[in-house]
Amino acid sequence: MADKHIGLVLEGGGVKGAYELGALIALSEYGYTFHSVTGTSIGALNGAVLVSQSLEKLAEYWEQIKYCPVFDFDDDTVQRFRQKDFDLDLIIATGKKLLSAREIIRESYERSLHFVYERLNEEDIRKSEIDFGCVAYNISDMEPFEAMKADIPEGKLIDYIVASACFPIFPPTVIDGKKFIDGGVYDNMPINLLARTGCKRMAVIRTNPESKQPKRRIEQKDLDIIYIMPETNLGRAMAFSPERIENLKQLGYNDAKRVLEALETAASDEE
Repeated sequence: MADKHIGLVLEGGGVKGAYELGALIALSEYGYTFHSVTGTSIGALNGAVLVSQSLEKLAEYWEQIKYCPVFDFDDDTVQRFRQKDFDLDLIIATGKKLLSAREIIRESYERSLHFVYERLNEEDIRKSEIDFGCVAYNISDMEPFEAMKADIPEGKLIDYIVASACFPIFPPTVIDGKKFIDGGVYDNMPINLLARTGCKRMAVIRTNPESKQPKRRIEQKDLDIIYIMPETNLGRAMAFSPERIENLKQLGYNDAKRVLEALETAASDEE
């Protein structure tokens, strides 16, 4: 049986991070544990919770995300649009929200920051036996930021995780006078960052199908990678809803289980 204590890479993708949660649940059920985790954007956020807290806590946080952090429409409004149940009051109310989109984005950004800073603790991530790294992009110097936790300055780790998940619609994250945005603009699937630590065997949970290739080529050719990915496009990154989160979680679980069952079968056949 192959070693199940491996590295983990989590791709970015906004609400599609719920797909990663489902896949992680399946990996846990099959006995996989992780010595190192790298992630970009929502992958960095998921990874930070997994490293410093637990898979159960990550699942709990996803349960708490019940609205879209960009366009703050309640569930009833969204459902009425889907059903084409329009009325004058609804149109006026929605129009006002669209006209004040800048304010909605600002408020959503502040809520998102509060959500993250309230739940992540730098000391917990640093003292974890699981290594952690993330990717952001420095738009002040026009260069990527790729680092494991030991190489991130003390007191700045959560800031860089937030920067990694700073979707371009939001204001850049400012760290030491430099502006950073979502690491997905450079490397949305940080295999290379993990491989540079010496990790050869890893699971990579994608939020995009195989047809959508990552921006960066894999630098090393001798890696043993377990890919878990959707068969089709999962849709928009920022289209949050409780229903969609649950569907993505279930899809990730099913896809991961199918991959892991195939690996178990192949291993049994070789014995």
